[in-house]
Parts: sequence; C-alpha cells; structure tokens
Amino acid sequence: MRLFLVALTLLRFAAAEVVAQNHALPPSTYSERRTVAFNRIGSDLLIVPARASFLLDDEMGYVQAPDFQYLTGLEHLVGAVLVLDGKVRSATLFAPRASRLITRWLVSPGPESAAALGLKEVLPIESLDEWITRRLKESSGRVSVASVDARGPVDTPIPMANSVARWRAHLQALGATTVESATSVLRPLREIKSPAEIEILRTVGKASGAAMIAGIRALRPGRWQRETEIAVVNGCAEAGARGVSFWPWTMSGPNAQFSELFSSFEDYDHLNRQMKRGEVVRVDVGCQLDHYMGDVGRTAPVGGKFDAGQREAWDLFIAGYRAGLPHIRDGASTKAVYDVALAEIRRRQPTLKTALGKKAAAVLLAPDGTEPWEIHGVGLDDAEGLPDTLHTGMVVAYELMYAVDGYGFYLEDMIAVGKDGPDLLTPGLPYTAAQIEAVMRRGTTKPTRP
Repeated sequence: MRLFLVALTLLRFAAAEVVAQNHALPPSTYSERRTVAFNRIGSDLLIVPARASFLLDDEMGYVQAPDFQYLTGLEHLVGAVLVLDGKVRSATLFAPRASRLITRWLVSPGPESAAALGLKEVLPIESLDEWITRRLKESSGRVSVASVDARGPVDTPIPMANSVARWRAHLQALGATTVESATSVLRPLREIKSPAEIEILRTVGKASGAAMIAGIRALRPGRWQRETEIAVVNGCAEAGARGVSFWPWTMSGPNAQFSELFSSFEDYDHLNRQMKRGEVVRVDVGCQLDHYMGDVGRTAPVGGKFDAGQREAWDLFIAGYRAGLPHIRDGASTKAVYDVALAEIRRRQPTLKTALGKKAAAVLLAPDGTEPWEIHGVGLDDAEGLPDTLHTGMVVAYELMYAVDGYGFYLEDMIAVGKDGPDLLTPGLPYTAAQIEAVMRRGTTKPTRP
C-alpha cells in the first residue's frame, strides 16, 4: 500500500501542469471572448465556476460547465473558478488542489500557468473567499454568477437545484450587495457563433442527422424504446461524434406527445415501452463533438408506413414547416417565421380529406397552436435560449411540434442564420411521409425480437 501511495503521489506531481485548452478553436479565442465579457460587466465581478464534481448522474459522461468552457477552453478541469474583475479588467483562475482520485489535468498556481493560459493570475482555490472579500470592499458589491449545470441555467428558487442561489447566499455573507445570474451577460456572447464554431456545428449537425436516421431505421413493432435509443448512441459514435448531447428521445405512442416528454427525466426507465404497429415515434436526438451539441429529429411510423390520416396530418405539418424555413434569416422575428408556416397550413386546409388531417389543421390554426413551437439556440448546450429576433451568426434549432388525437408530431433541423437566409446544418434528411417511409425501407431487414 505504501508503494502504491508513493507511486500515486509521483503521478500527481507529474500531472501538475497546465491543462491543455480545447484546440478545436484557435487558442486566442478564449482571451478574445473574455475581452467581450469585460465590456458587458462594467466594473462588476463575473464568477464562472467549472463543474464541481466529476461524478455525474446522467448518461452523457463528463461535460464541462458550458460558460466555463466558453471562456477558458479548459475542458477537463474540475472544481475550478474563473473570476473576471471588471474594474481592472483582469481574469484570475482559482485552481483546485491535487487529489488522490484525480491525477491528470491539473493547473498549478503561479505565473507560469497564468502566462500559458493568458490570465492575470492562477491562485489556489483556498484563497478565493479572501480574494473576493477584499475585492468587494473596493467595488459596488455587484456580482454575476454563471451556472455550472451542463444543461444550462436552472430557473428555480430552490437552493439545492440552483447553483446561482447557492452562490448568492455565500457571496452575500462575504459582502456582496447584489448577486445575479450571469445569463444576461454571457448568453448574448454565446448566441452569435464564430465561423469556426459554425463549422464545428456543421459537423455536429451531420452526425446528429446520421444518428437520427439510425434511430428511425431501428423502429419495429414489439421493440422496446431503449433498444432504439441504443441505436442512436451507436449512430453518433459511428458518425465520428464523441457521443450524445442528451439521452435520445425515441418516444412512441402516447409518449410521443410533447406534454409527456419531460416525465422521462423523472422515470428510472426513461418511459420505456414496447412500440406497437400503427403508432408514430418522436425521434429527437443529438450528437456532440468538441463540446458542441446537436439537436435534430423527425416523426416516423413504427410499422414503416403512415396510415392515410397520419400521412395527411404529417404532410400538412411539413408543408407549413418548409414554408417557414426560408424566412429564418437576419432580422426576422420567430413570430414572422411561424406566421408564414401557419399561412401555408391555412391555404391547404380546404383540400384536406381525412378526419385526422382536418383535426390537425384545426389544432395547428387554433390560438394556442404554436405554443409548443420553438426556435432555440444550439451550441455548447443543445438549448441556448429562445431569441425573439434572429441575427446573422446565430445557430438555432427550428423545432415545431403538435399533438392530435393521441398522436405526437414533431420535426427539427439545425440552421445557421445568414444575412440572406438559412444555412441548413442538417442536410439530406427526409421531410415528407413518402421520404421517411423510403428511409425506413432501406434500413429494414427481418423484424427482430426485443
């Protein structure tokens, strides 16, 4: 045991060097981002924690806190805190102590680490409270704190569920007068992507589309949802991605309705059930690469073929979706995109023949028909806010859905917003019922037992 501890200590000291930044982006990226952040915080403090633990309770594996990742590129570091001091425009990293459990990816306090990372200082984490207390005495006492949740900020006042609430109590005890979420500071920075980020997201989009097709082709009557989820995970890996950006939603039958989806987070089996012929499935998936996350999906029939009503309800929905797509451009409002989609659905309404198709039109054109629709940002999170107005450089997921007569219909693409129109980052995917059925036929062999 003693020899083991000596060896472990040697490993720990050998690893006590500057953590390499994520080199998918130019190294200067992170100092440039911090400069823009300084312009937004004035003379206040901005506190950006890394993930507090390497132990996770989800199925994605370790994911760095997205705001910390965005401003530092330090993808592996656990238990660190970055502080931006707006008054003197300096960035300081408070590095965690070495651990017997973590023997790699450490940052040693001192000037060498600071120089290598482009920071003013790298200090030990134990000095954080004293440093903040001293700084607050010299300032207005205003502090912004970024969330450490890899899935984005948690909007709840419950302290145990909200990192900002935990920080608020602690910082007020140190002398802070105002403690706010840093979402309003950092989200505008993150929502406009650089050309390099867009190229990463283009790769992510293609991988996510391939994984979605793998999920669609895995649908069979009698097969469990969990089996098709595994097909999506494997599809991400086969497409060259690091893994999934969220656990796949291959939700069948009643589970496919958007009102049921989030119950899966609270269910040990992720609402697992056997799929039945005649049902439709929401295939909502994403792959991640270089910390950037995808989000894409379609609706597909379990038996490989839509019935007449499902086909008409789906193709009506597709017509509206595709009508709105070209209007995802610089300066457009999300409402304007929805209005174009609804106008096309309204234009087609008199031609509908099936009972389900007619009900679908009534649902979509109702006053609350677009309530579940979203055009949301994607990047280091698979959901990065809901912009009211689109701007060049944004990357968004165009995500529409509705439910009618127990069926849940949904589709989603990733799009880079351009000055003259959309740049589709998930190309080559099926839209119409006939196209989806053709994709399923190419992937179908003999039915397999669950």
